[in-house]
Amino acid sequence: MTQNLTTPGIDRPWLKYYSEEIIHARLPEMTMYQYIWEKNRDYLSDSAFRYYGARITYGGLFEQIWKAASAFYAHGVRPGDIVTIMSMHTPETIACIYALNYIGAVANLVYVTLSEKEILLTLQSTKSKMFFALDAALERVNRIQDDLHVPVVILGVSDSMPWYMKLGYRLKVKPAGHRYMTFQDFLKKGEPTLPPMAVDHTAPAVIIYTSGTTGEPKGIVHTNDSLNAQAFQEGNSGFGIRRGARFLNAIPMFLGYGMSKMHLAVSSGIDSWLWIVPDPDSMADQLFKCRPNIYVTGPALIDHVLNHPNGNLKPLYCLIGGGADMPAEKEEQLNRKLRECGASAIYANGYGMTETDASLTASRNDVHKPGSIGIPLFKTNIRVISPEDGRELSFNEVGELWFSTPSLMKCYYNNPEATAAVISTDRDGVRWIHTGDLGCIDEEGFVFIRGRIKRIFPTKSVDGIVYKLYPQLIEDTLNAVPFVEKCAALVREDPQRLHIARAYVTVKPDTAGETGQLLSMLTETVQRELPAYEHPEVIQIIETIPMTPSGKIDYRALEKLVEEMERNA
Repeated sequence: MTQNLTTPGIDRPWLKYYSEEIIHARLPEMTMYQYIWEKNRDYLSDSAFRYYGARITYGGLFEQIWKAASAFYAHGVRPGDIVTIMSMHTPETIACIYALNYIGAVANLVYVTLSEKEILLTLQSTKSKMFFALDAALERVNRIQDDLHVPVVILGVSDSMPWYMKLGYRLKVKPAGHRYMTFQDFLKKGEPTLPPMAVDHTAPAVIIYTSGTTGEPKGIVHTNDSLNAQAFQEGNSGFGIRRGARFLNAIPMFLGYGMSKMHLAVSSGIDSWLWIVPDPDSMADQLFKCRPNIYVTGPALIDHVLNHPNGNLKPLYCLIGGGADMPAEKEEQLNRKLRECGASAIYANGYGMTETDASLTASRNDVHKPGSIGIPLFKTNIRVISPEDGRELSFNEVGELWFSTPSLMKCYYNNPEATAAVISTDRDGVRWIHTGDLGCIDEEGFVFIRGRIKRIFPTKSVDGIVYKLYPQLIEDTLNAVPFVEKCAALVREDPQRLHIARAYVTVKPDTAGETGQLLSMLTETVQRELPAYEHPEVIQIIETIPMTPSGKIDYRALEKLVEEMERNA
């Protein structure tokens, strides 16, 4: 008898790849701190982190969490308060996040590339009680020191390095002078006794930033429940996540994917090898040097792995990828290289959003289909909705992908309008996030991306980290310049940076000044207002920007206009 197929969200064919026990398992109902304590309290001598040769046990991690929690409390941080952290995934940064969670405060995790203006804005908008910054960003912090009205703590890249590496690092990198607390100074403020421990697992735990479809910065509020639900799903979805596994972690926690994978690792008792140098060649070298069991990467690193001399990757059994832009040929090239190097892993492509604490779908070594982004996680559901009339579509029909998941964010911070624009609640009280991506799902439960509704592109910055490029943000920034009449940003593919933007500007009729002078002012505005990865490759003043009959920018017509201008140049 054949199955009576209806819609993916009702039939959920992907559940056949999971056991009945795990499908019906209860999600954790505790704080993030309580979750990692319950999972590791009997294994305190196990390795939690390796950091440039130093080994930190779970017992050592909890000692630092307790000291930091006491220090935060001594500085007046209380449940519900927000502390901004601008850092990479150093051991001290990780301890601070869990220490804030211990007392019920919220870690506001911001990009290390924030401009001075953006630093002040986020401290003000979140009413942060303290500000923690990596020493690599010290020059920017120093330039705004007179406007910082909260205690500032500098986290050192070398703080947890072995003494010989710490010495070498400090000889190589001359420390800039500052008047702030070091992390050790901060810890000394704590009391010998621990402060009260928070127990509300429904409370906000972290804020992580994305810019949404318009490019305007939005803080994504994740609760203890949403972060724990994500770790629980990924830890039990058949990826081979197990205690003591070696995990090469090169993703900073200010990215949703990084926060997600760090909490997964710590709550699973994994031995994480922390690598904070984002250069892709360096990361490829570390992959072959560390020879991990588990590695998380994306399309931006693949070429560097493919071009690396073959080595022994036999221990690698889990390679989790992300991004639907991986061509099938390149995926096969990578899998061939993995086999040649002895790995049992394949490139397991997946899909996720910062709003859902990263992964919504994932492939596995034994559940994989070329060209797909895998199957939904076992507590996650999917609908395919027609953008034209809102109908729920059936299998193999292309529409906007909606997901419901226990890892869905609580809201955008202080932005109910933006929250309502992407989350809807059905008649059964289930919350669904509208991804803005077009796709479909087949009868076997595999999801495929077929295009984008939103204008969002991956781009690689000079620091080697892949960020999201929002052309709308460039347009908004240049449209705010008094003499600009209209700005339109186009994005093109680039072999080194994945995608780069070009900005085209028309000026108001009464504008005075030479073209070169105006372009200098526009460039200065971009450099002052936007992070480096958002800087357009070219800013060009043109006579007109094509518009549609409804008054919107006609990007396709603009592309043709630019091509014609370049041919005639």
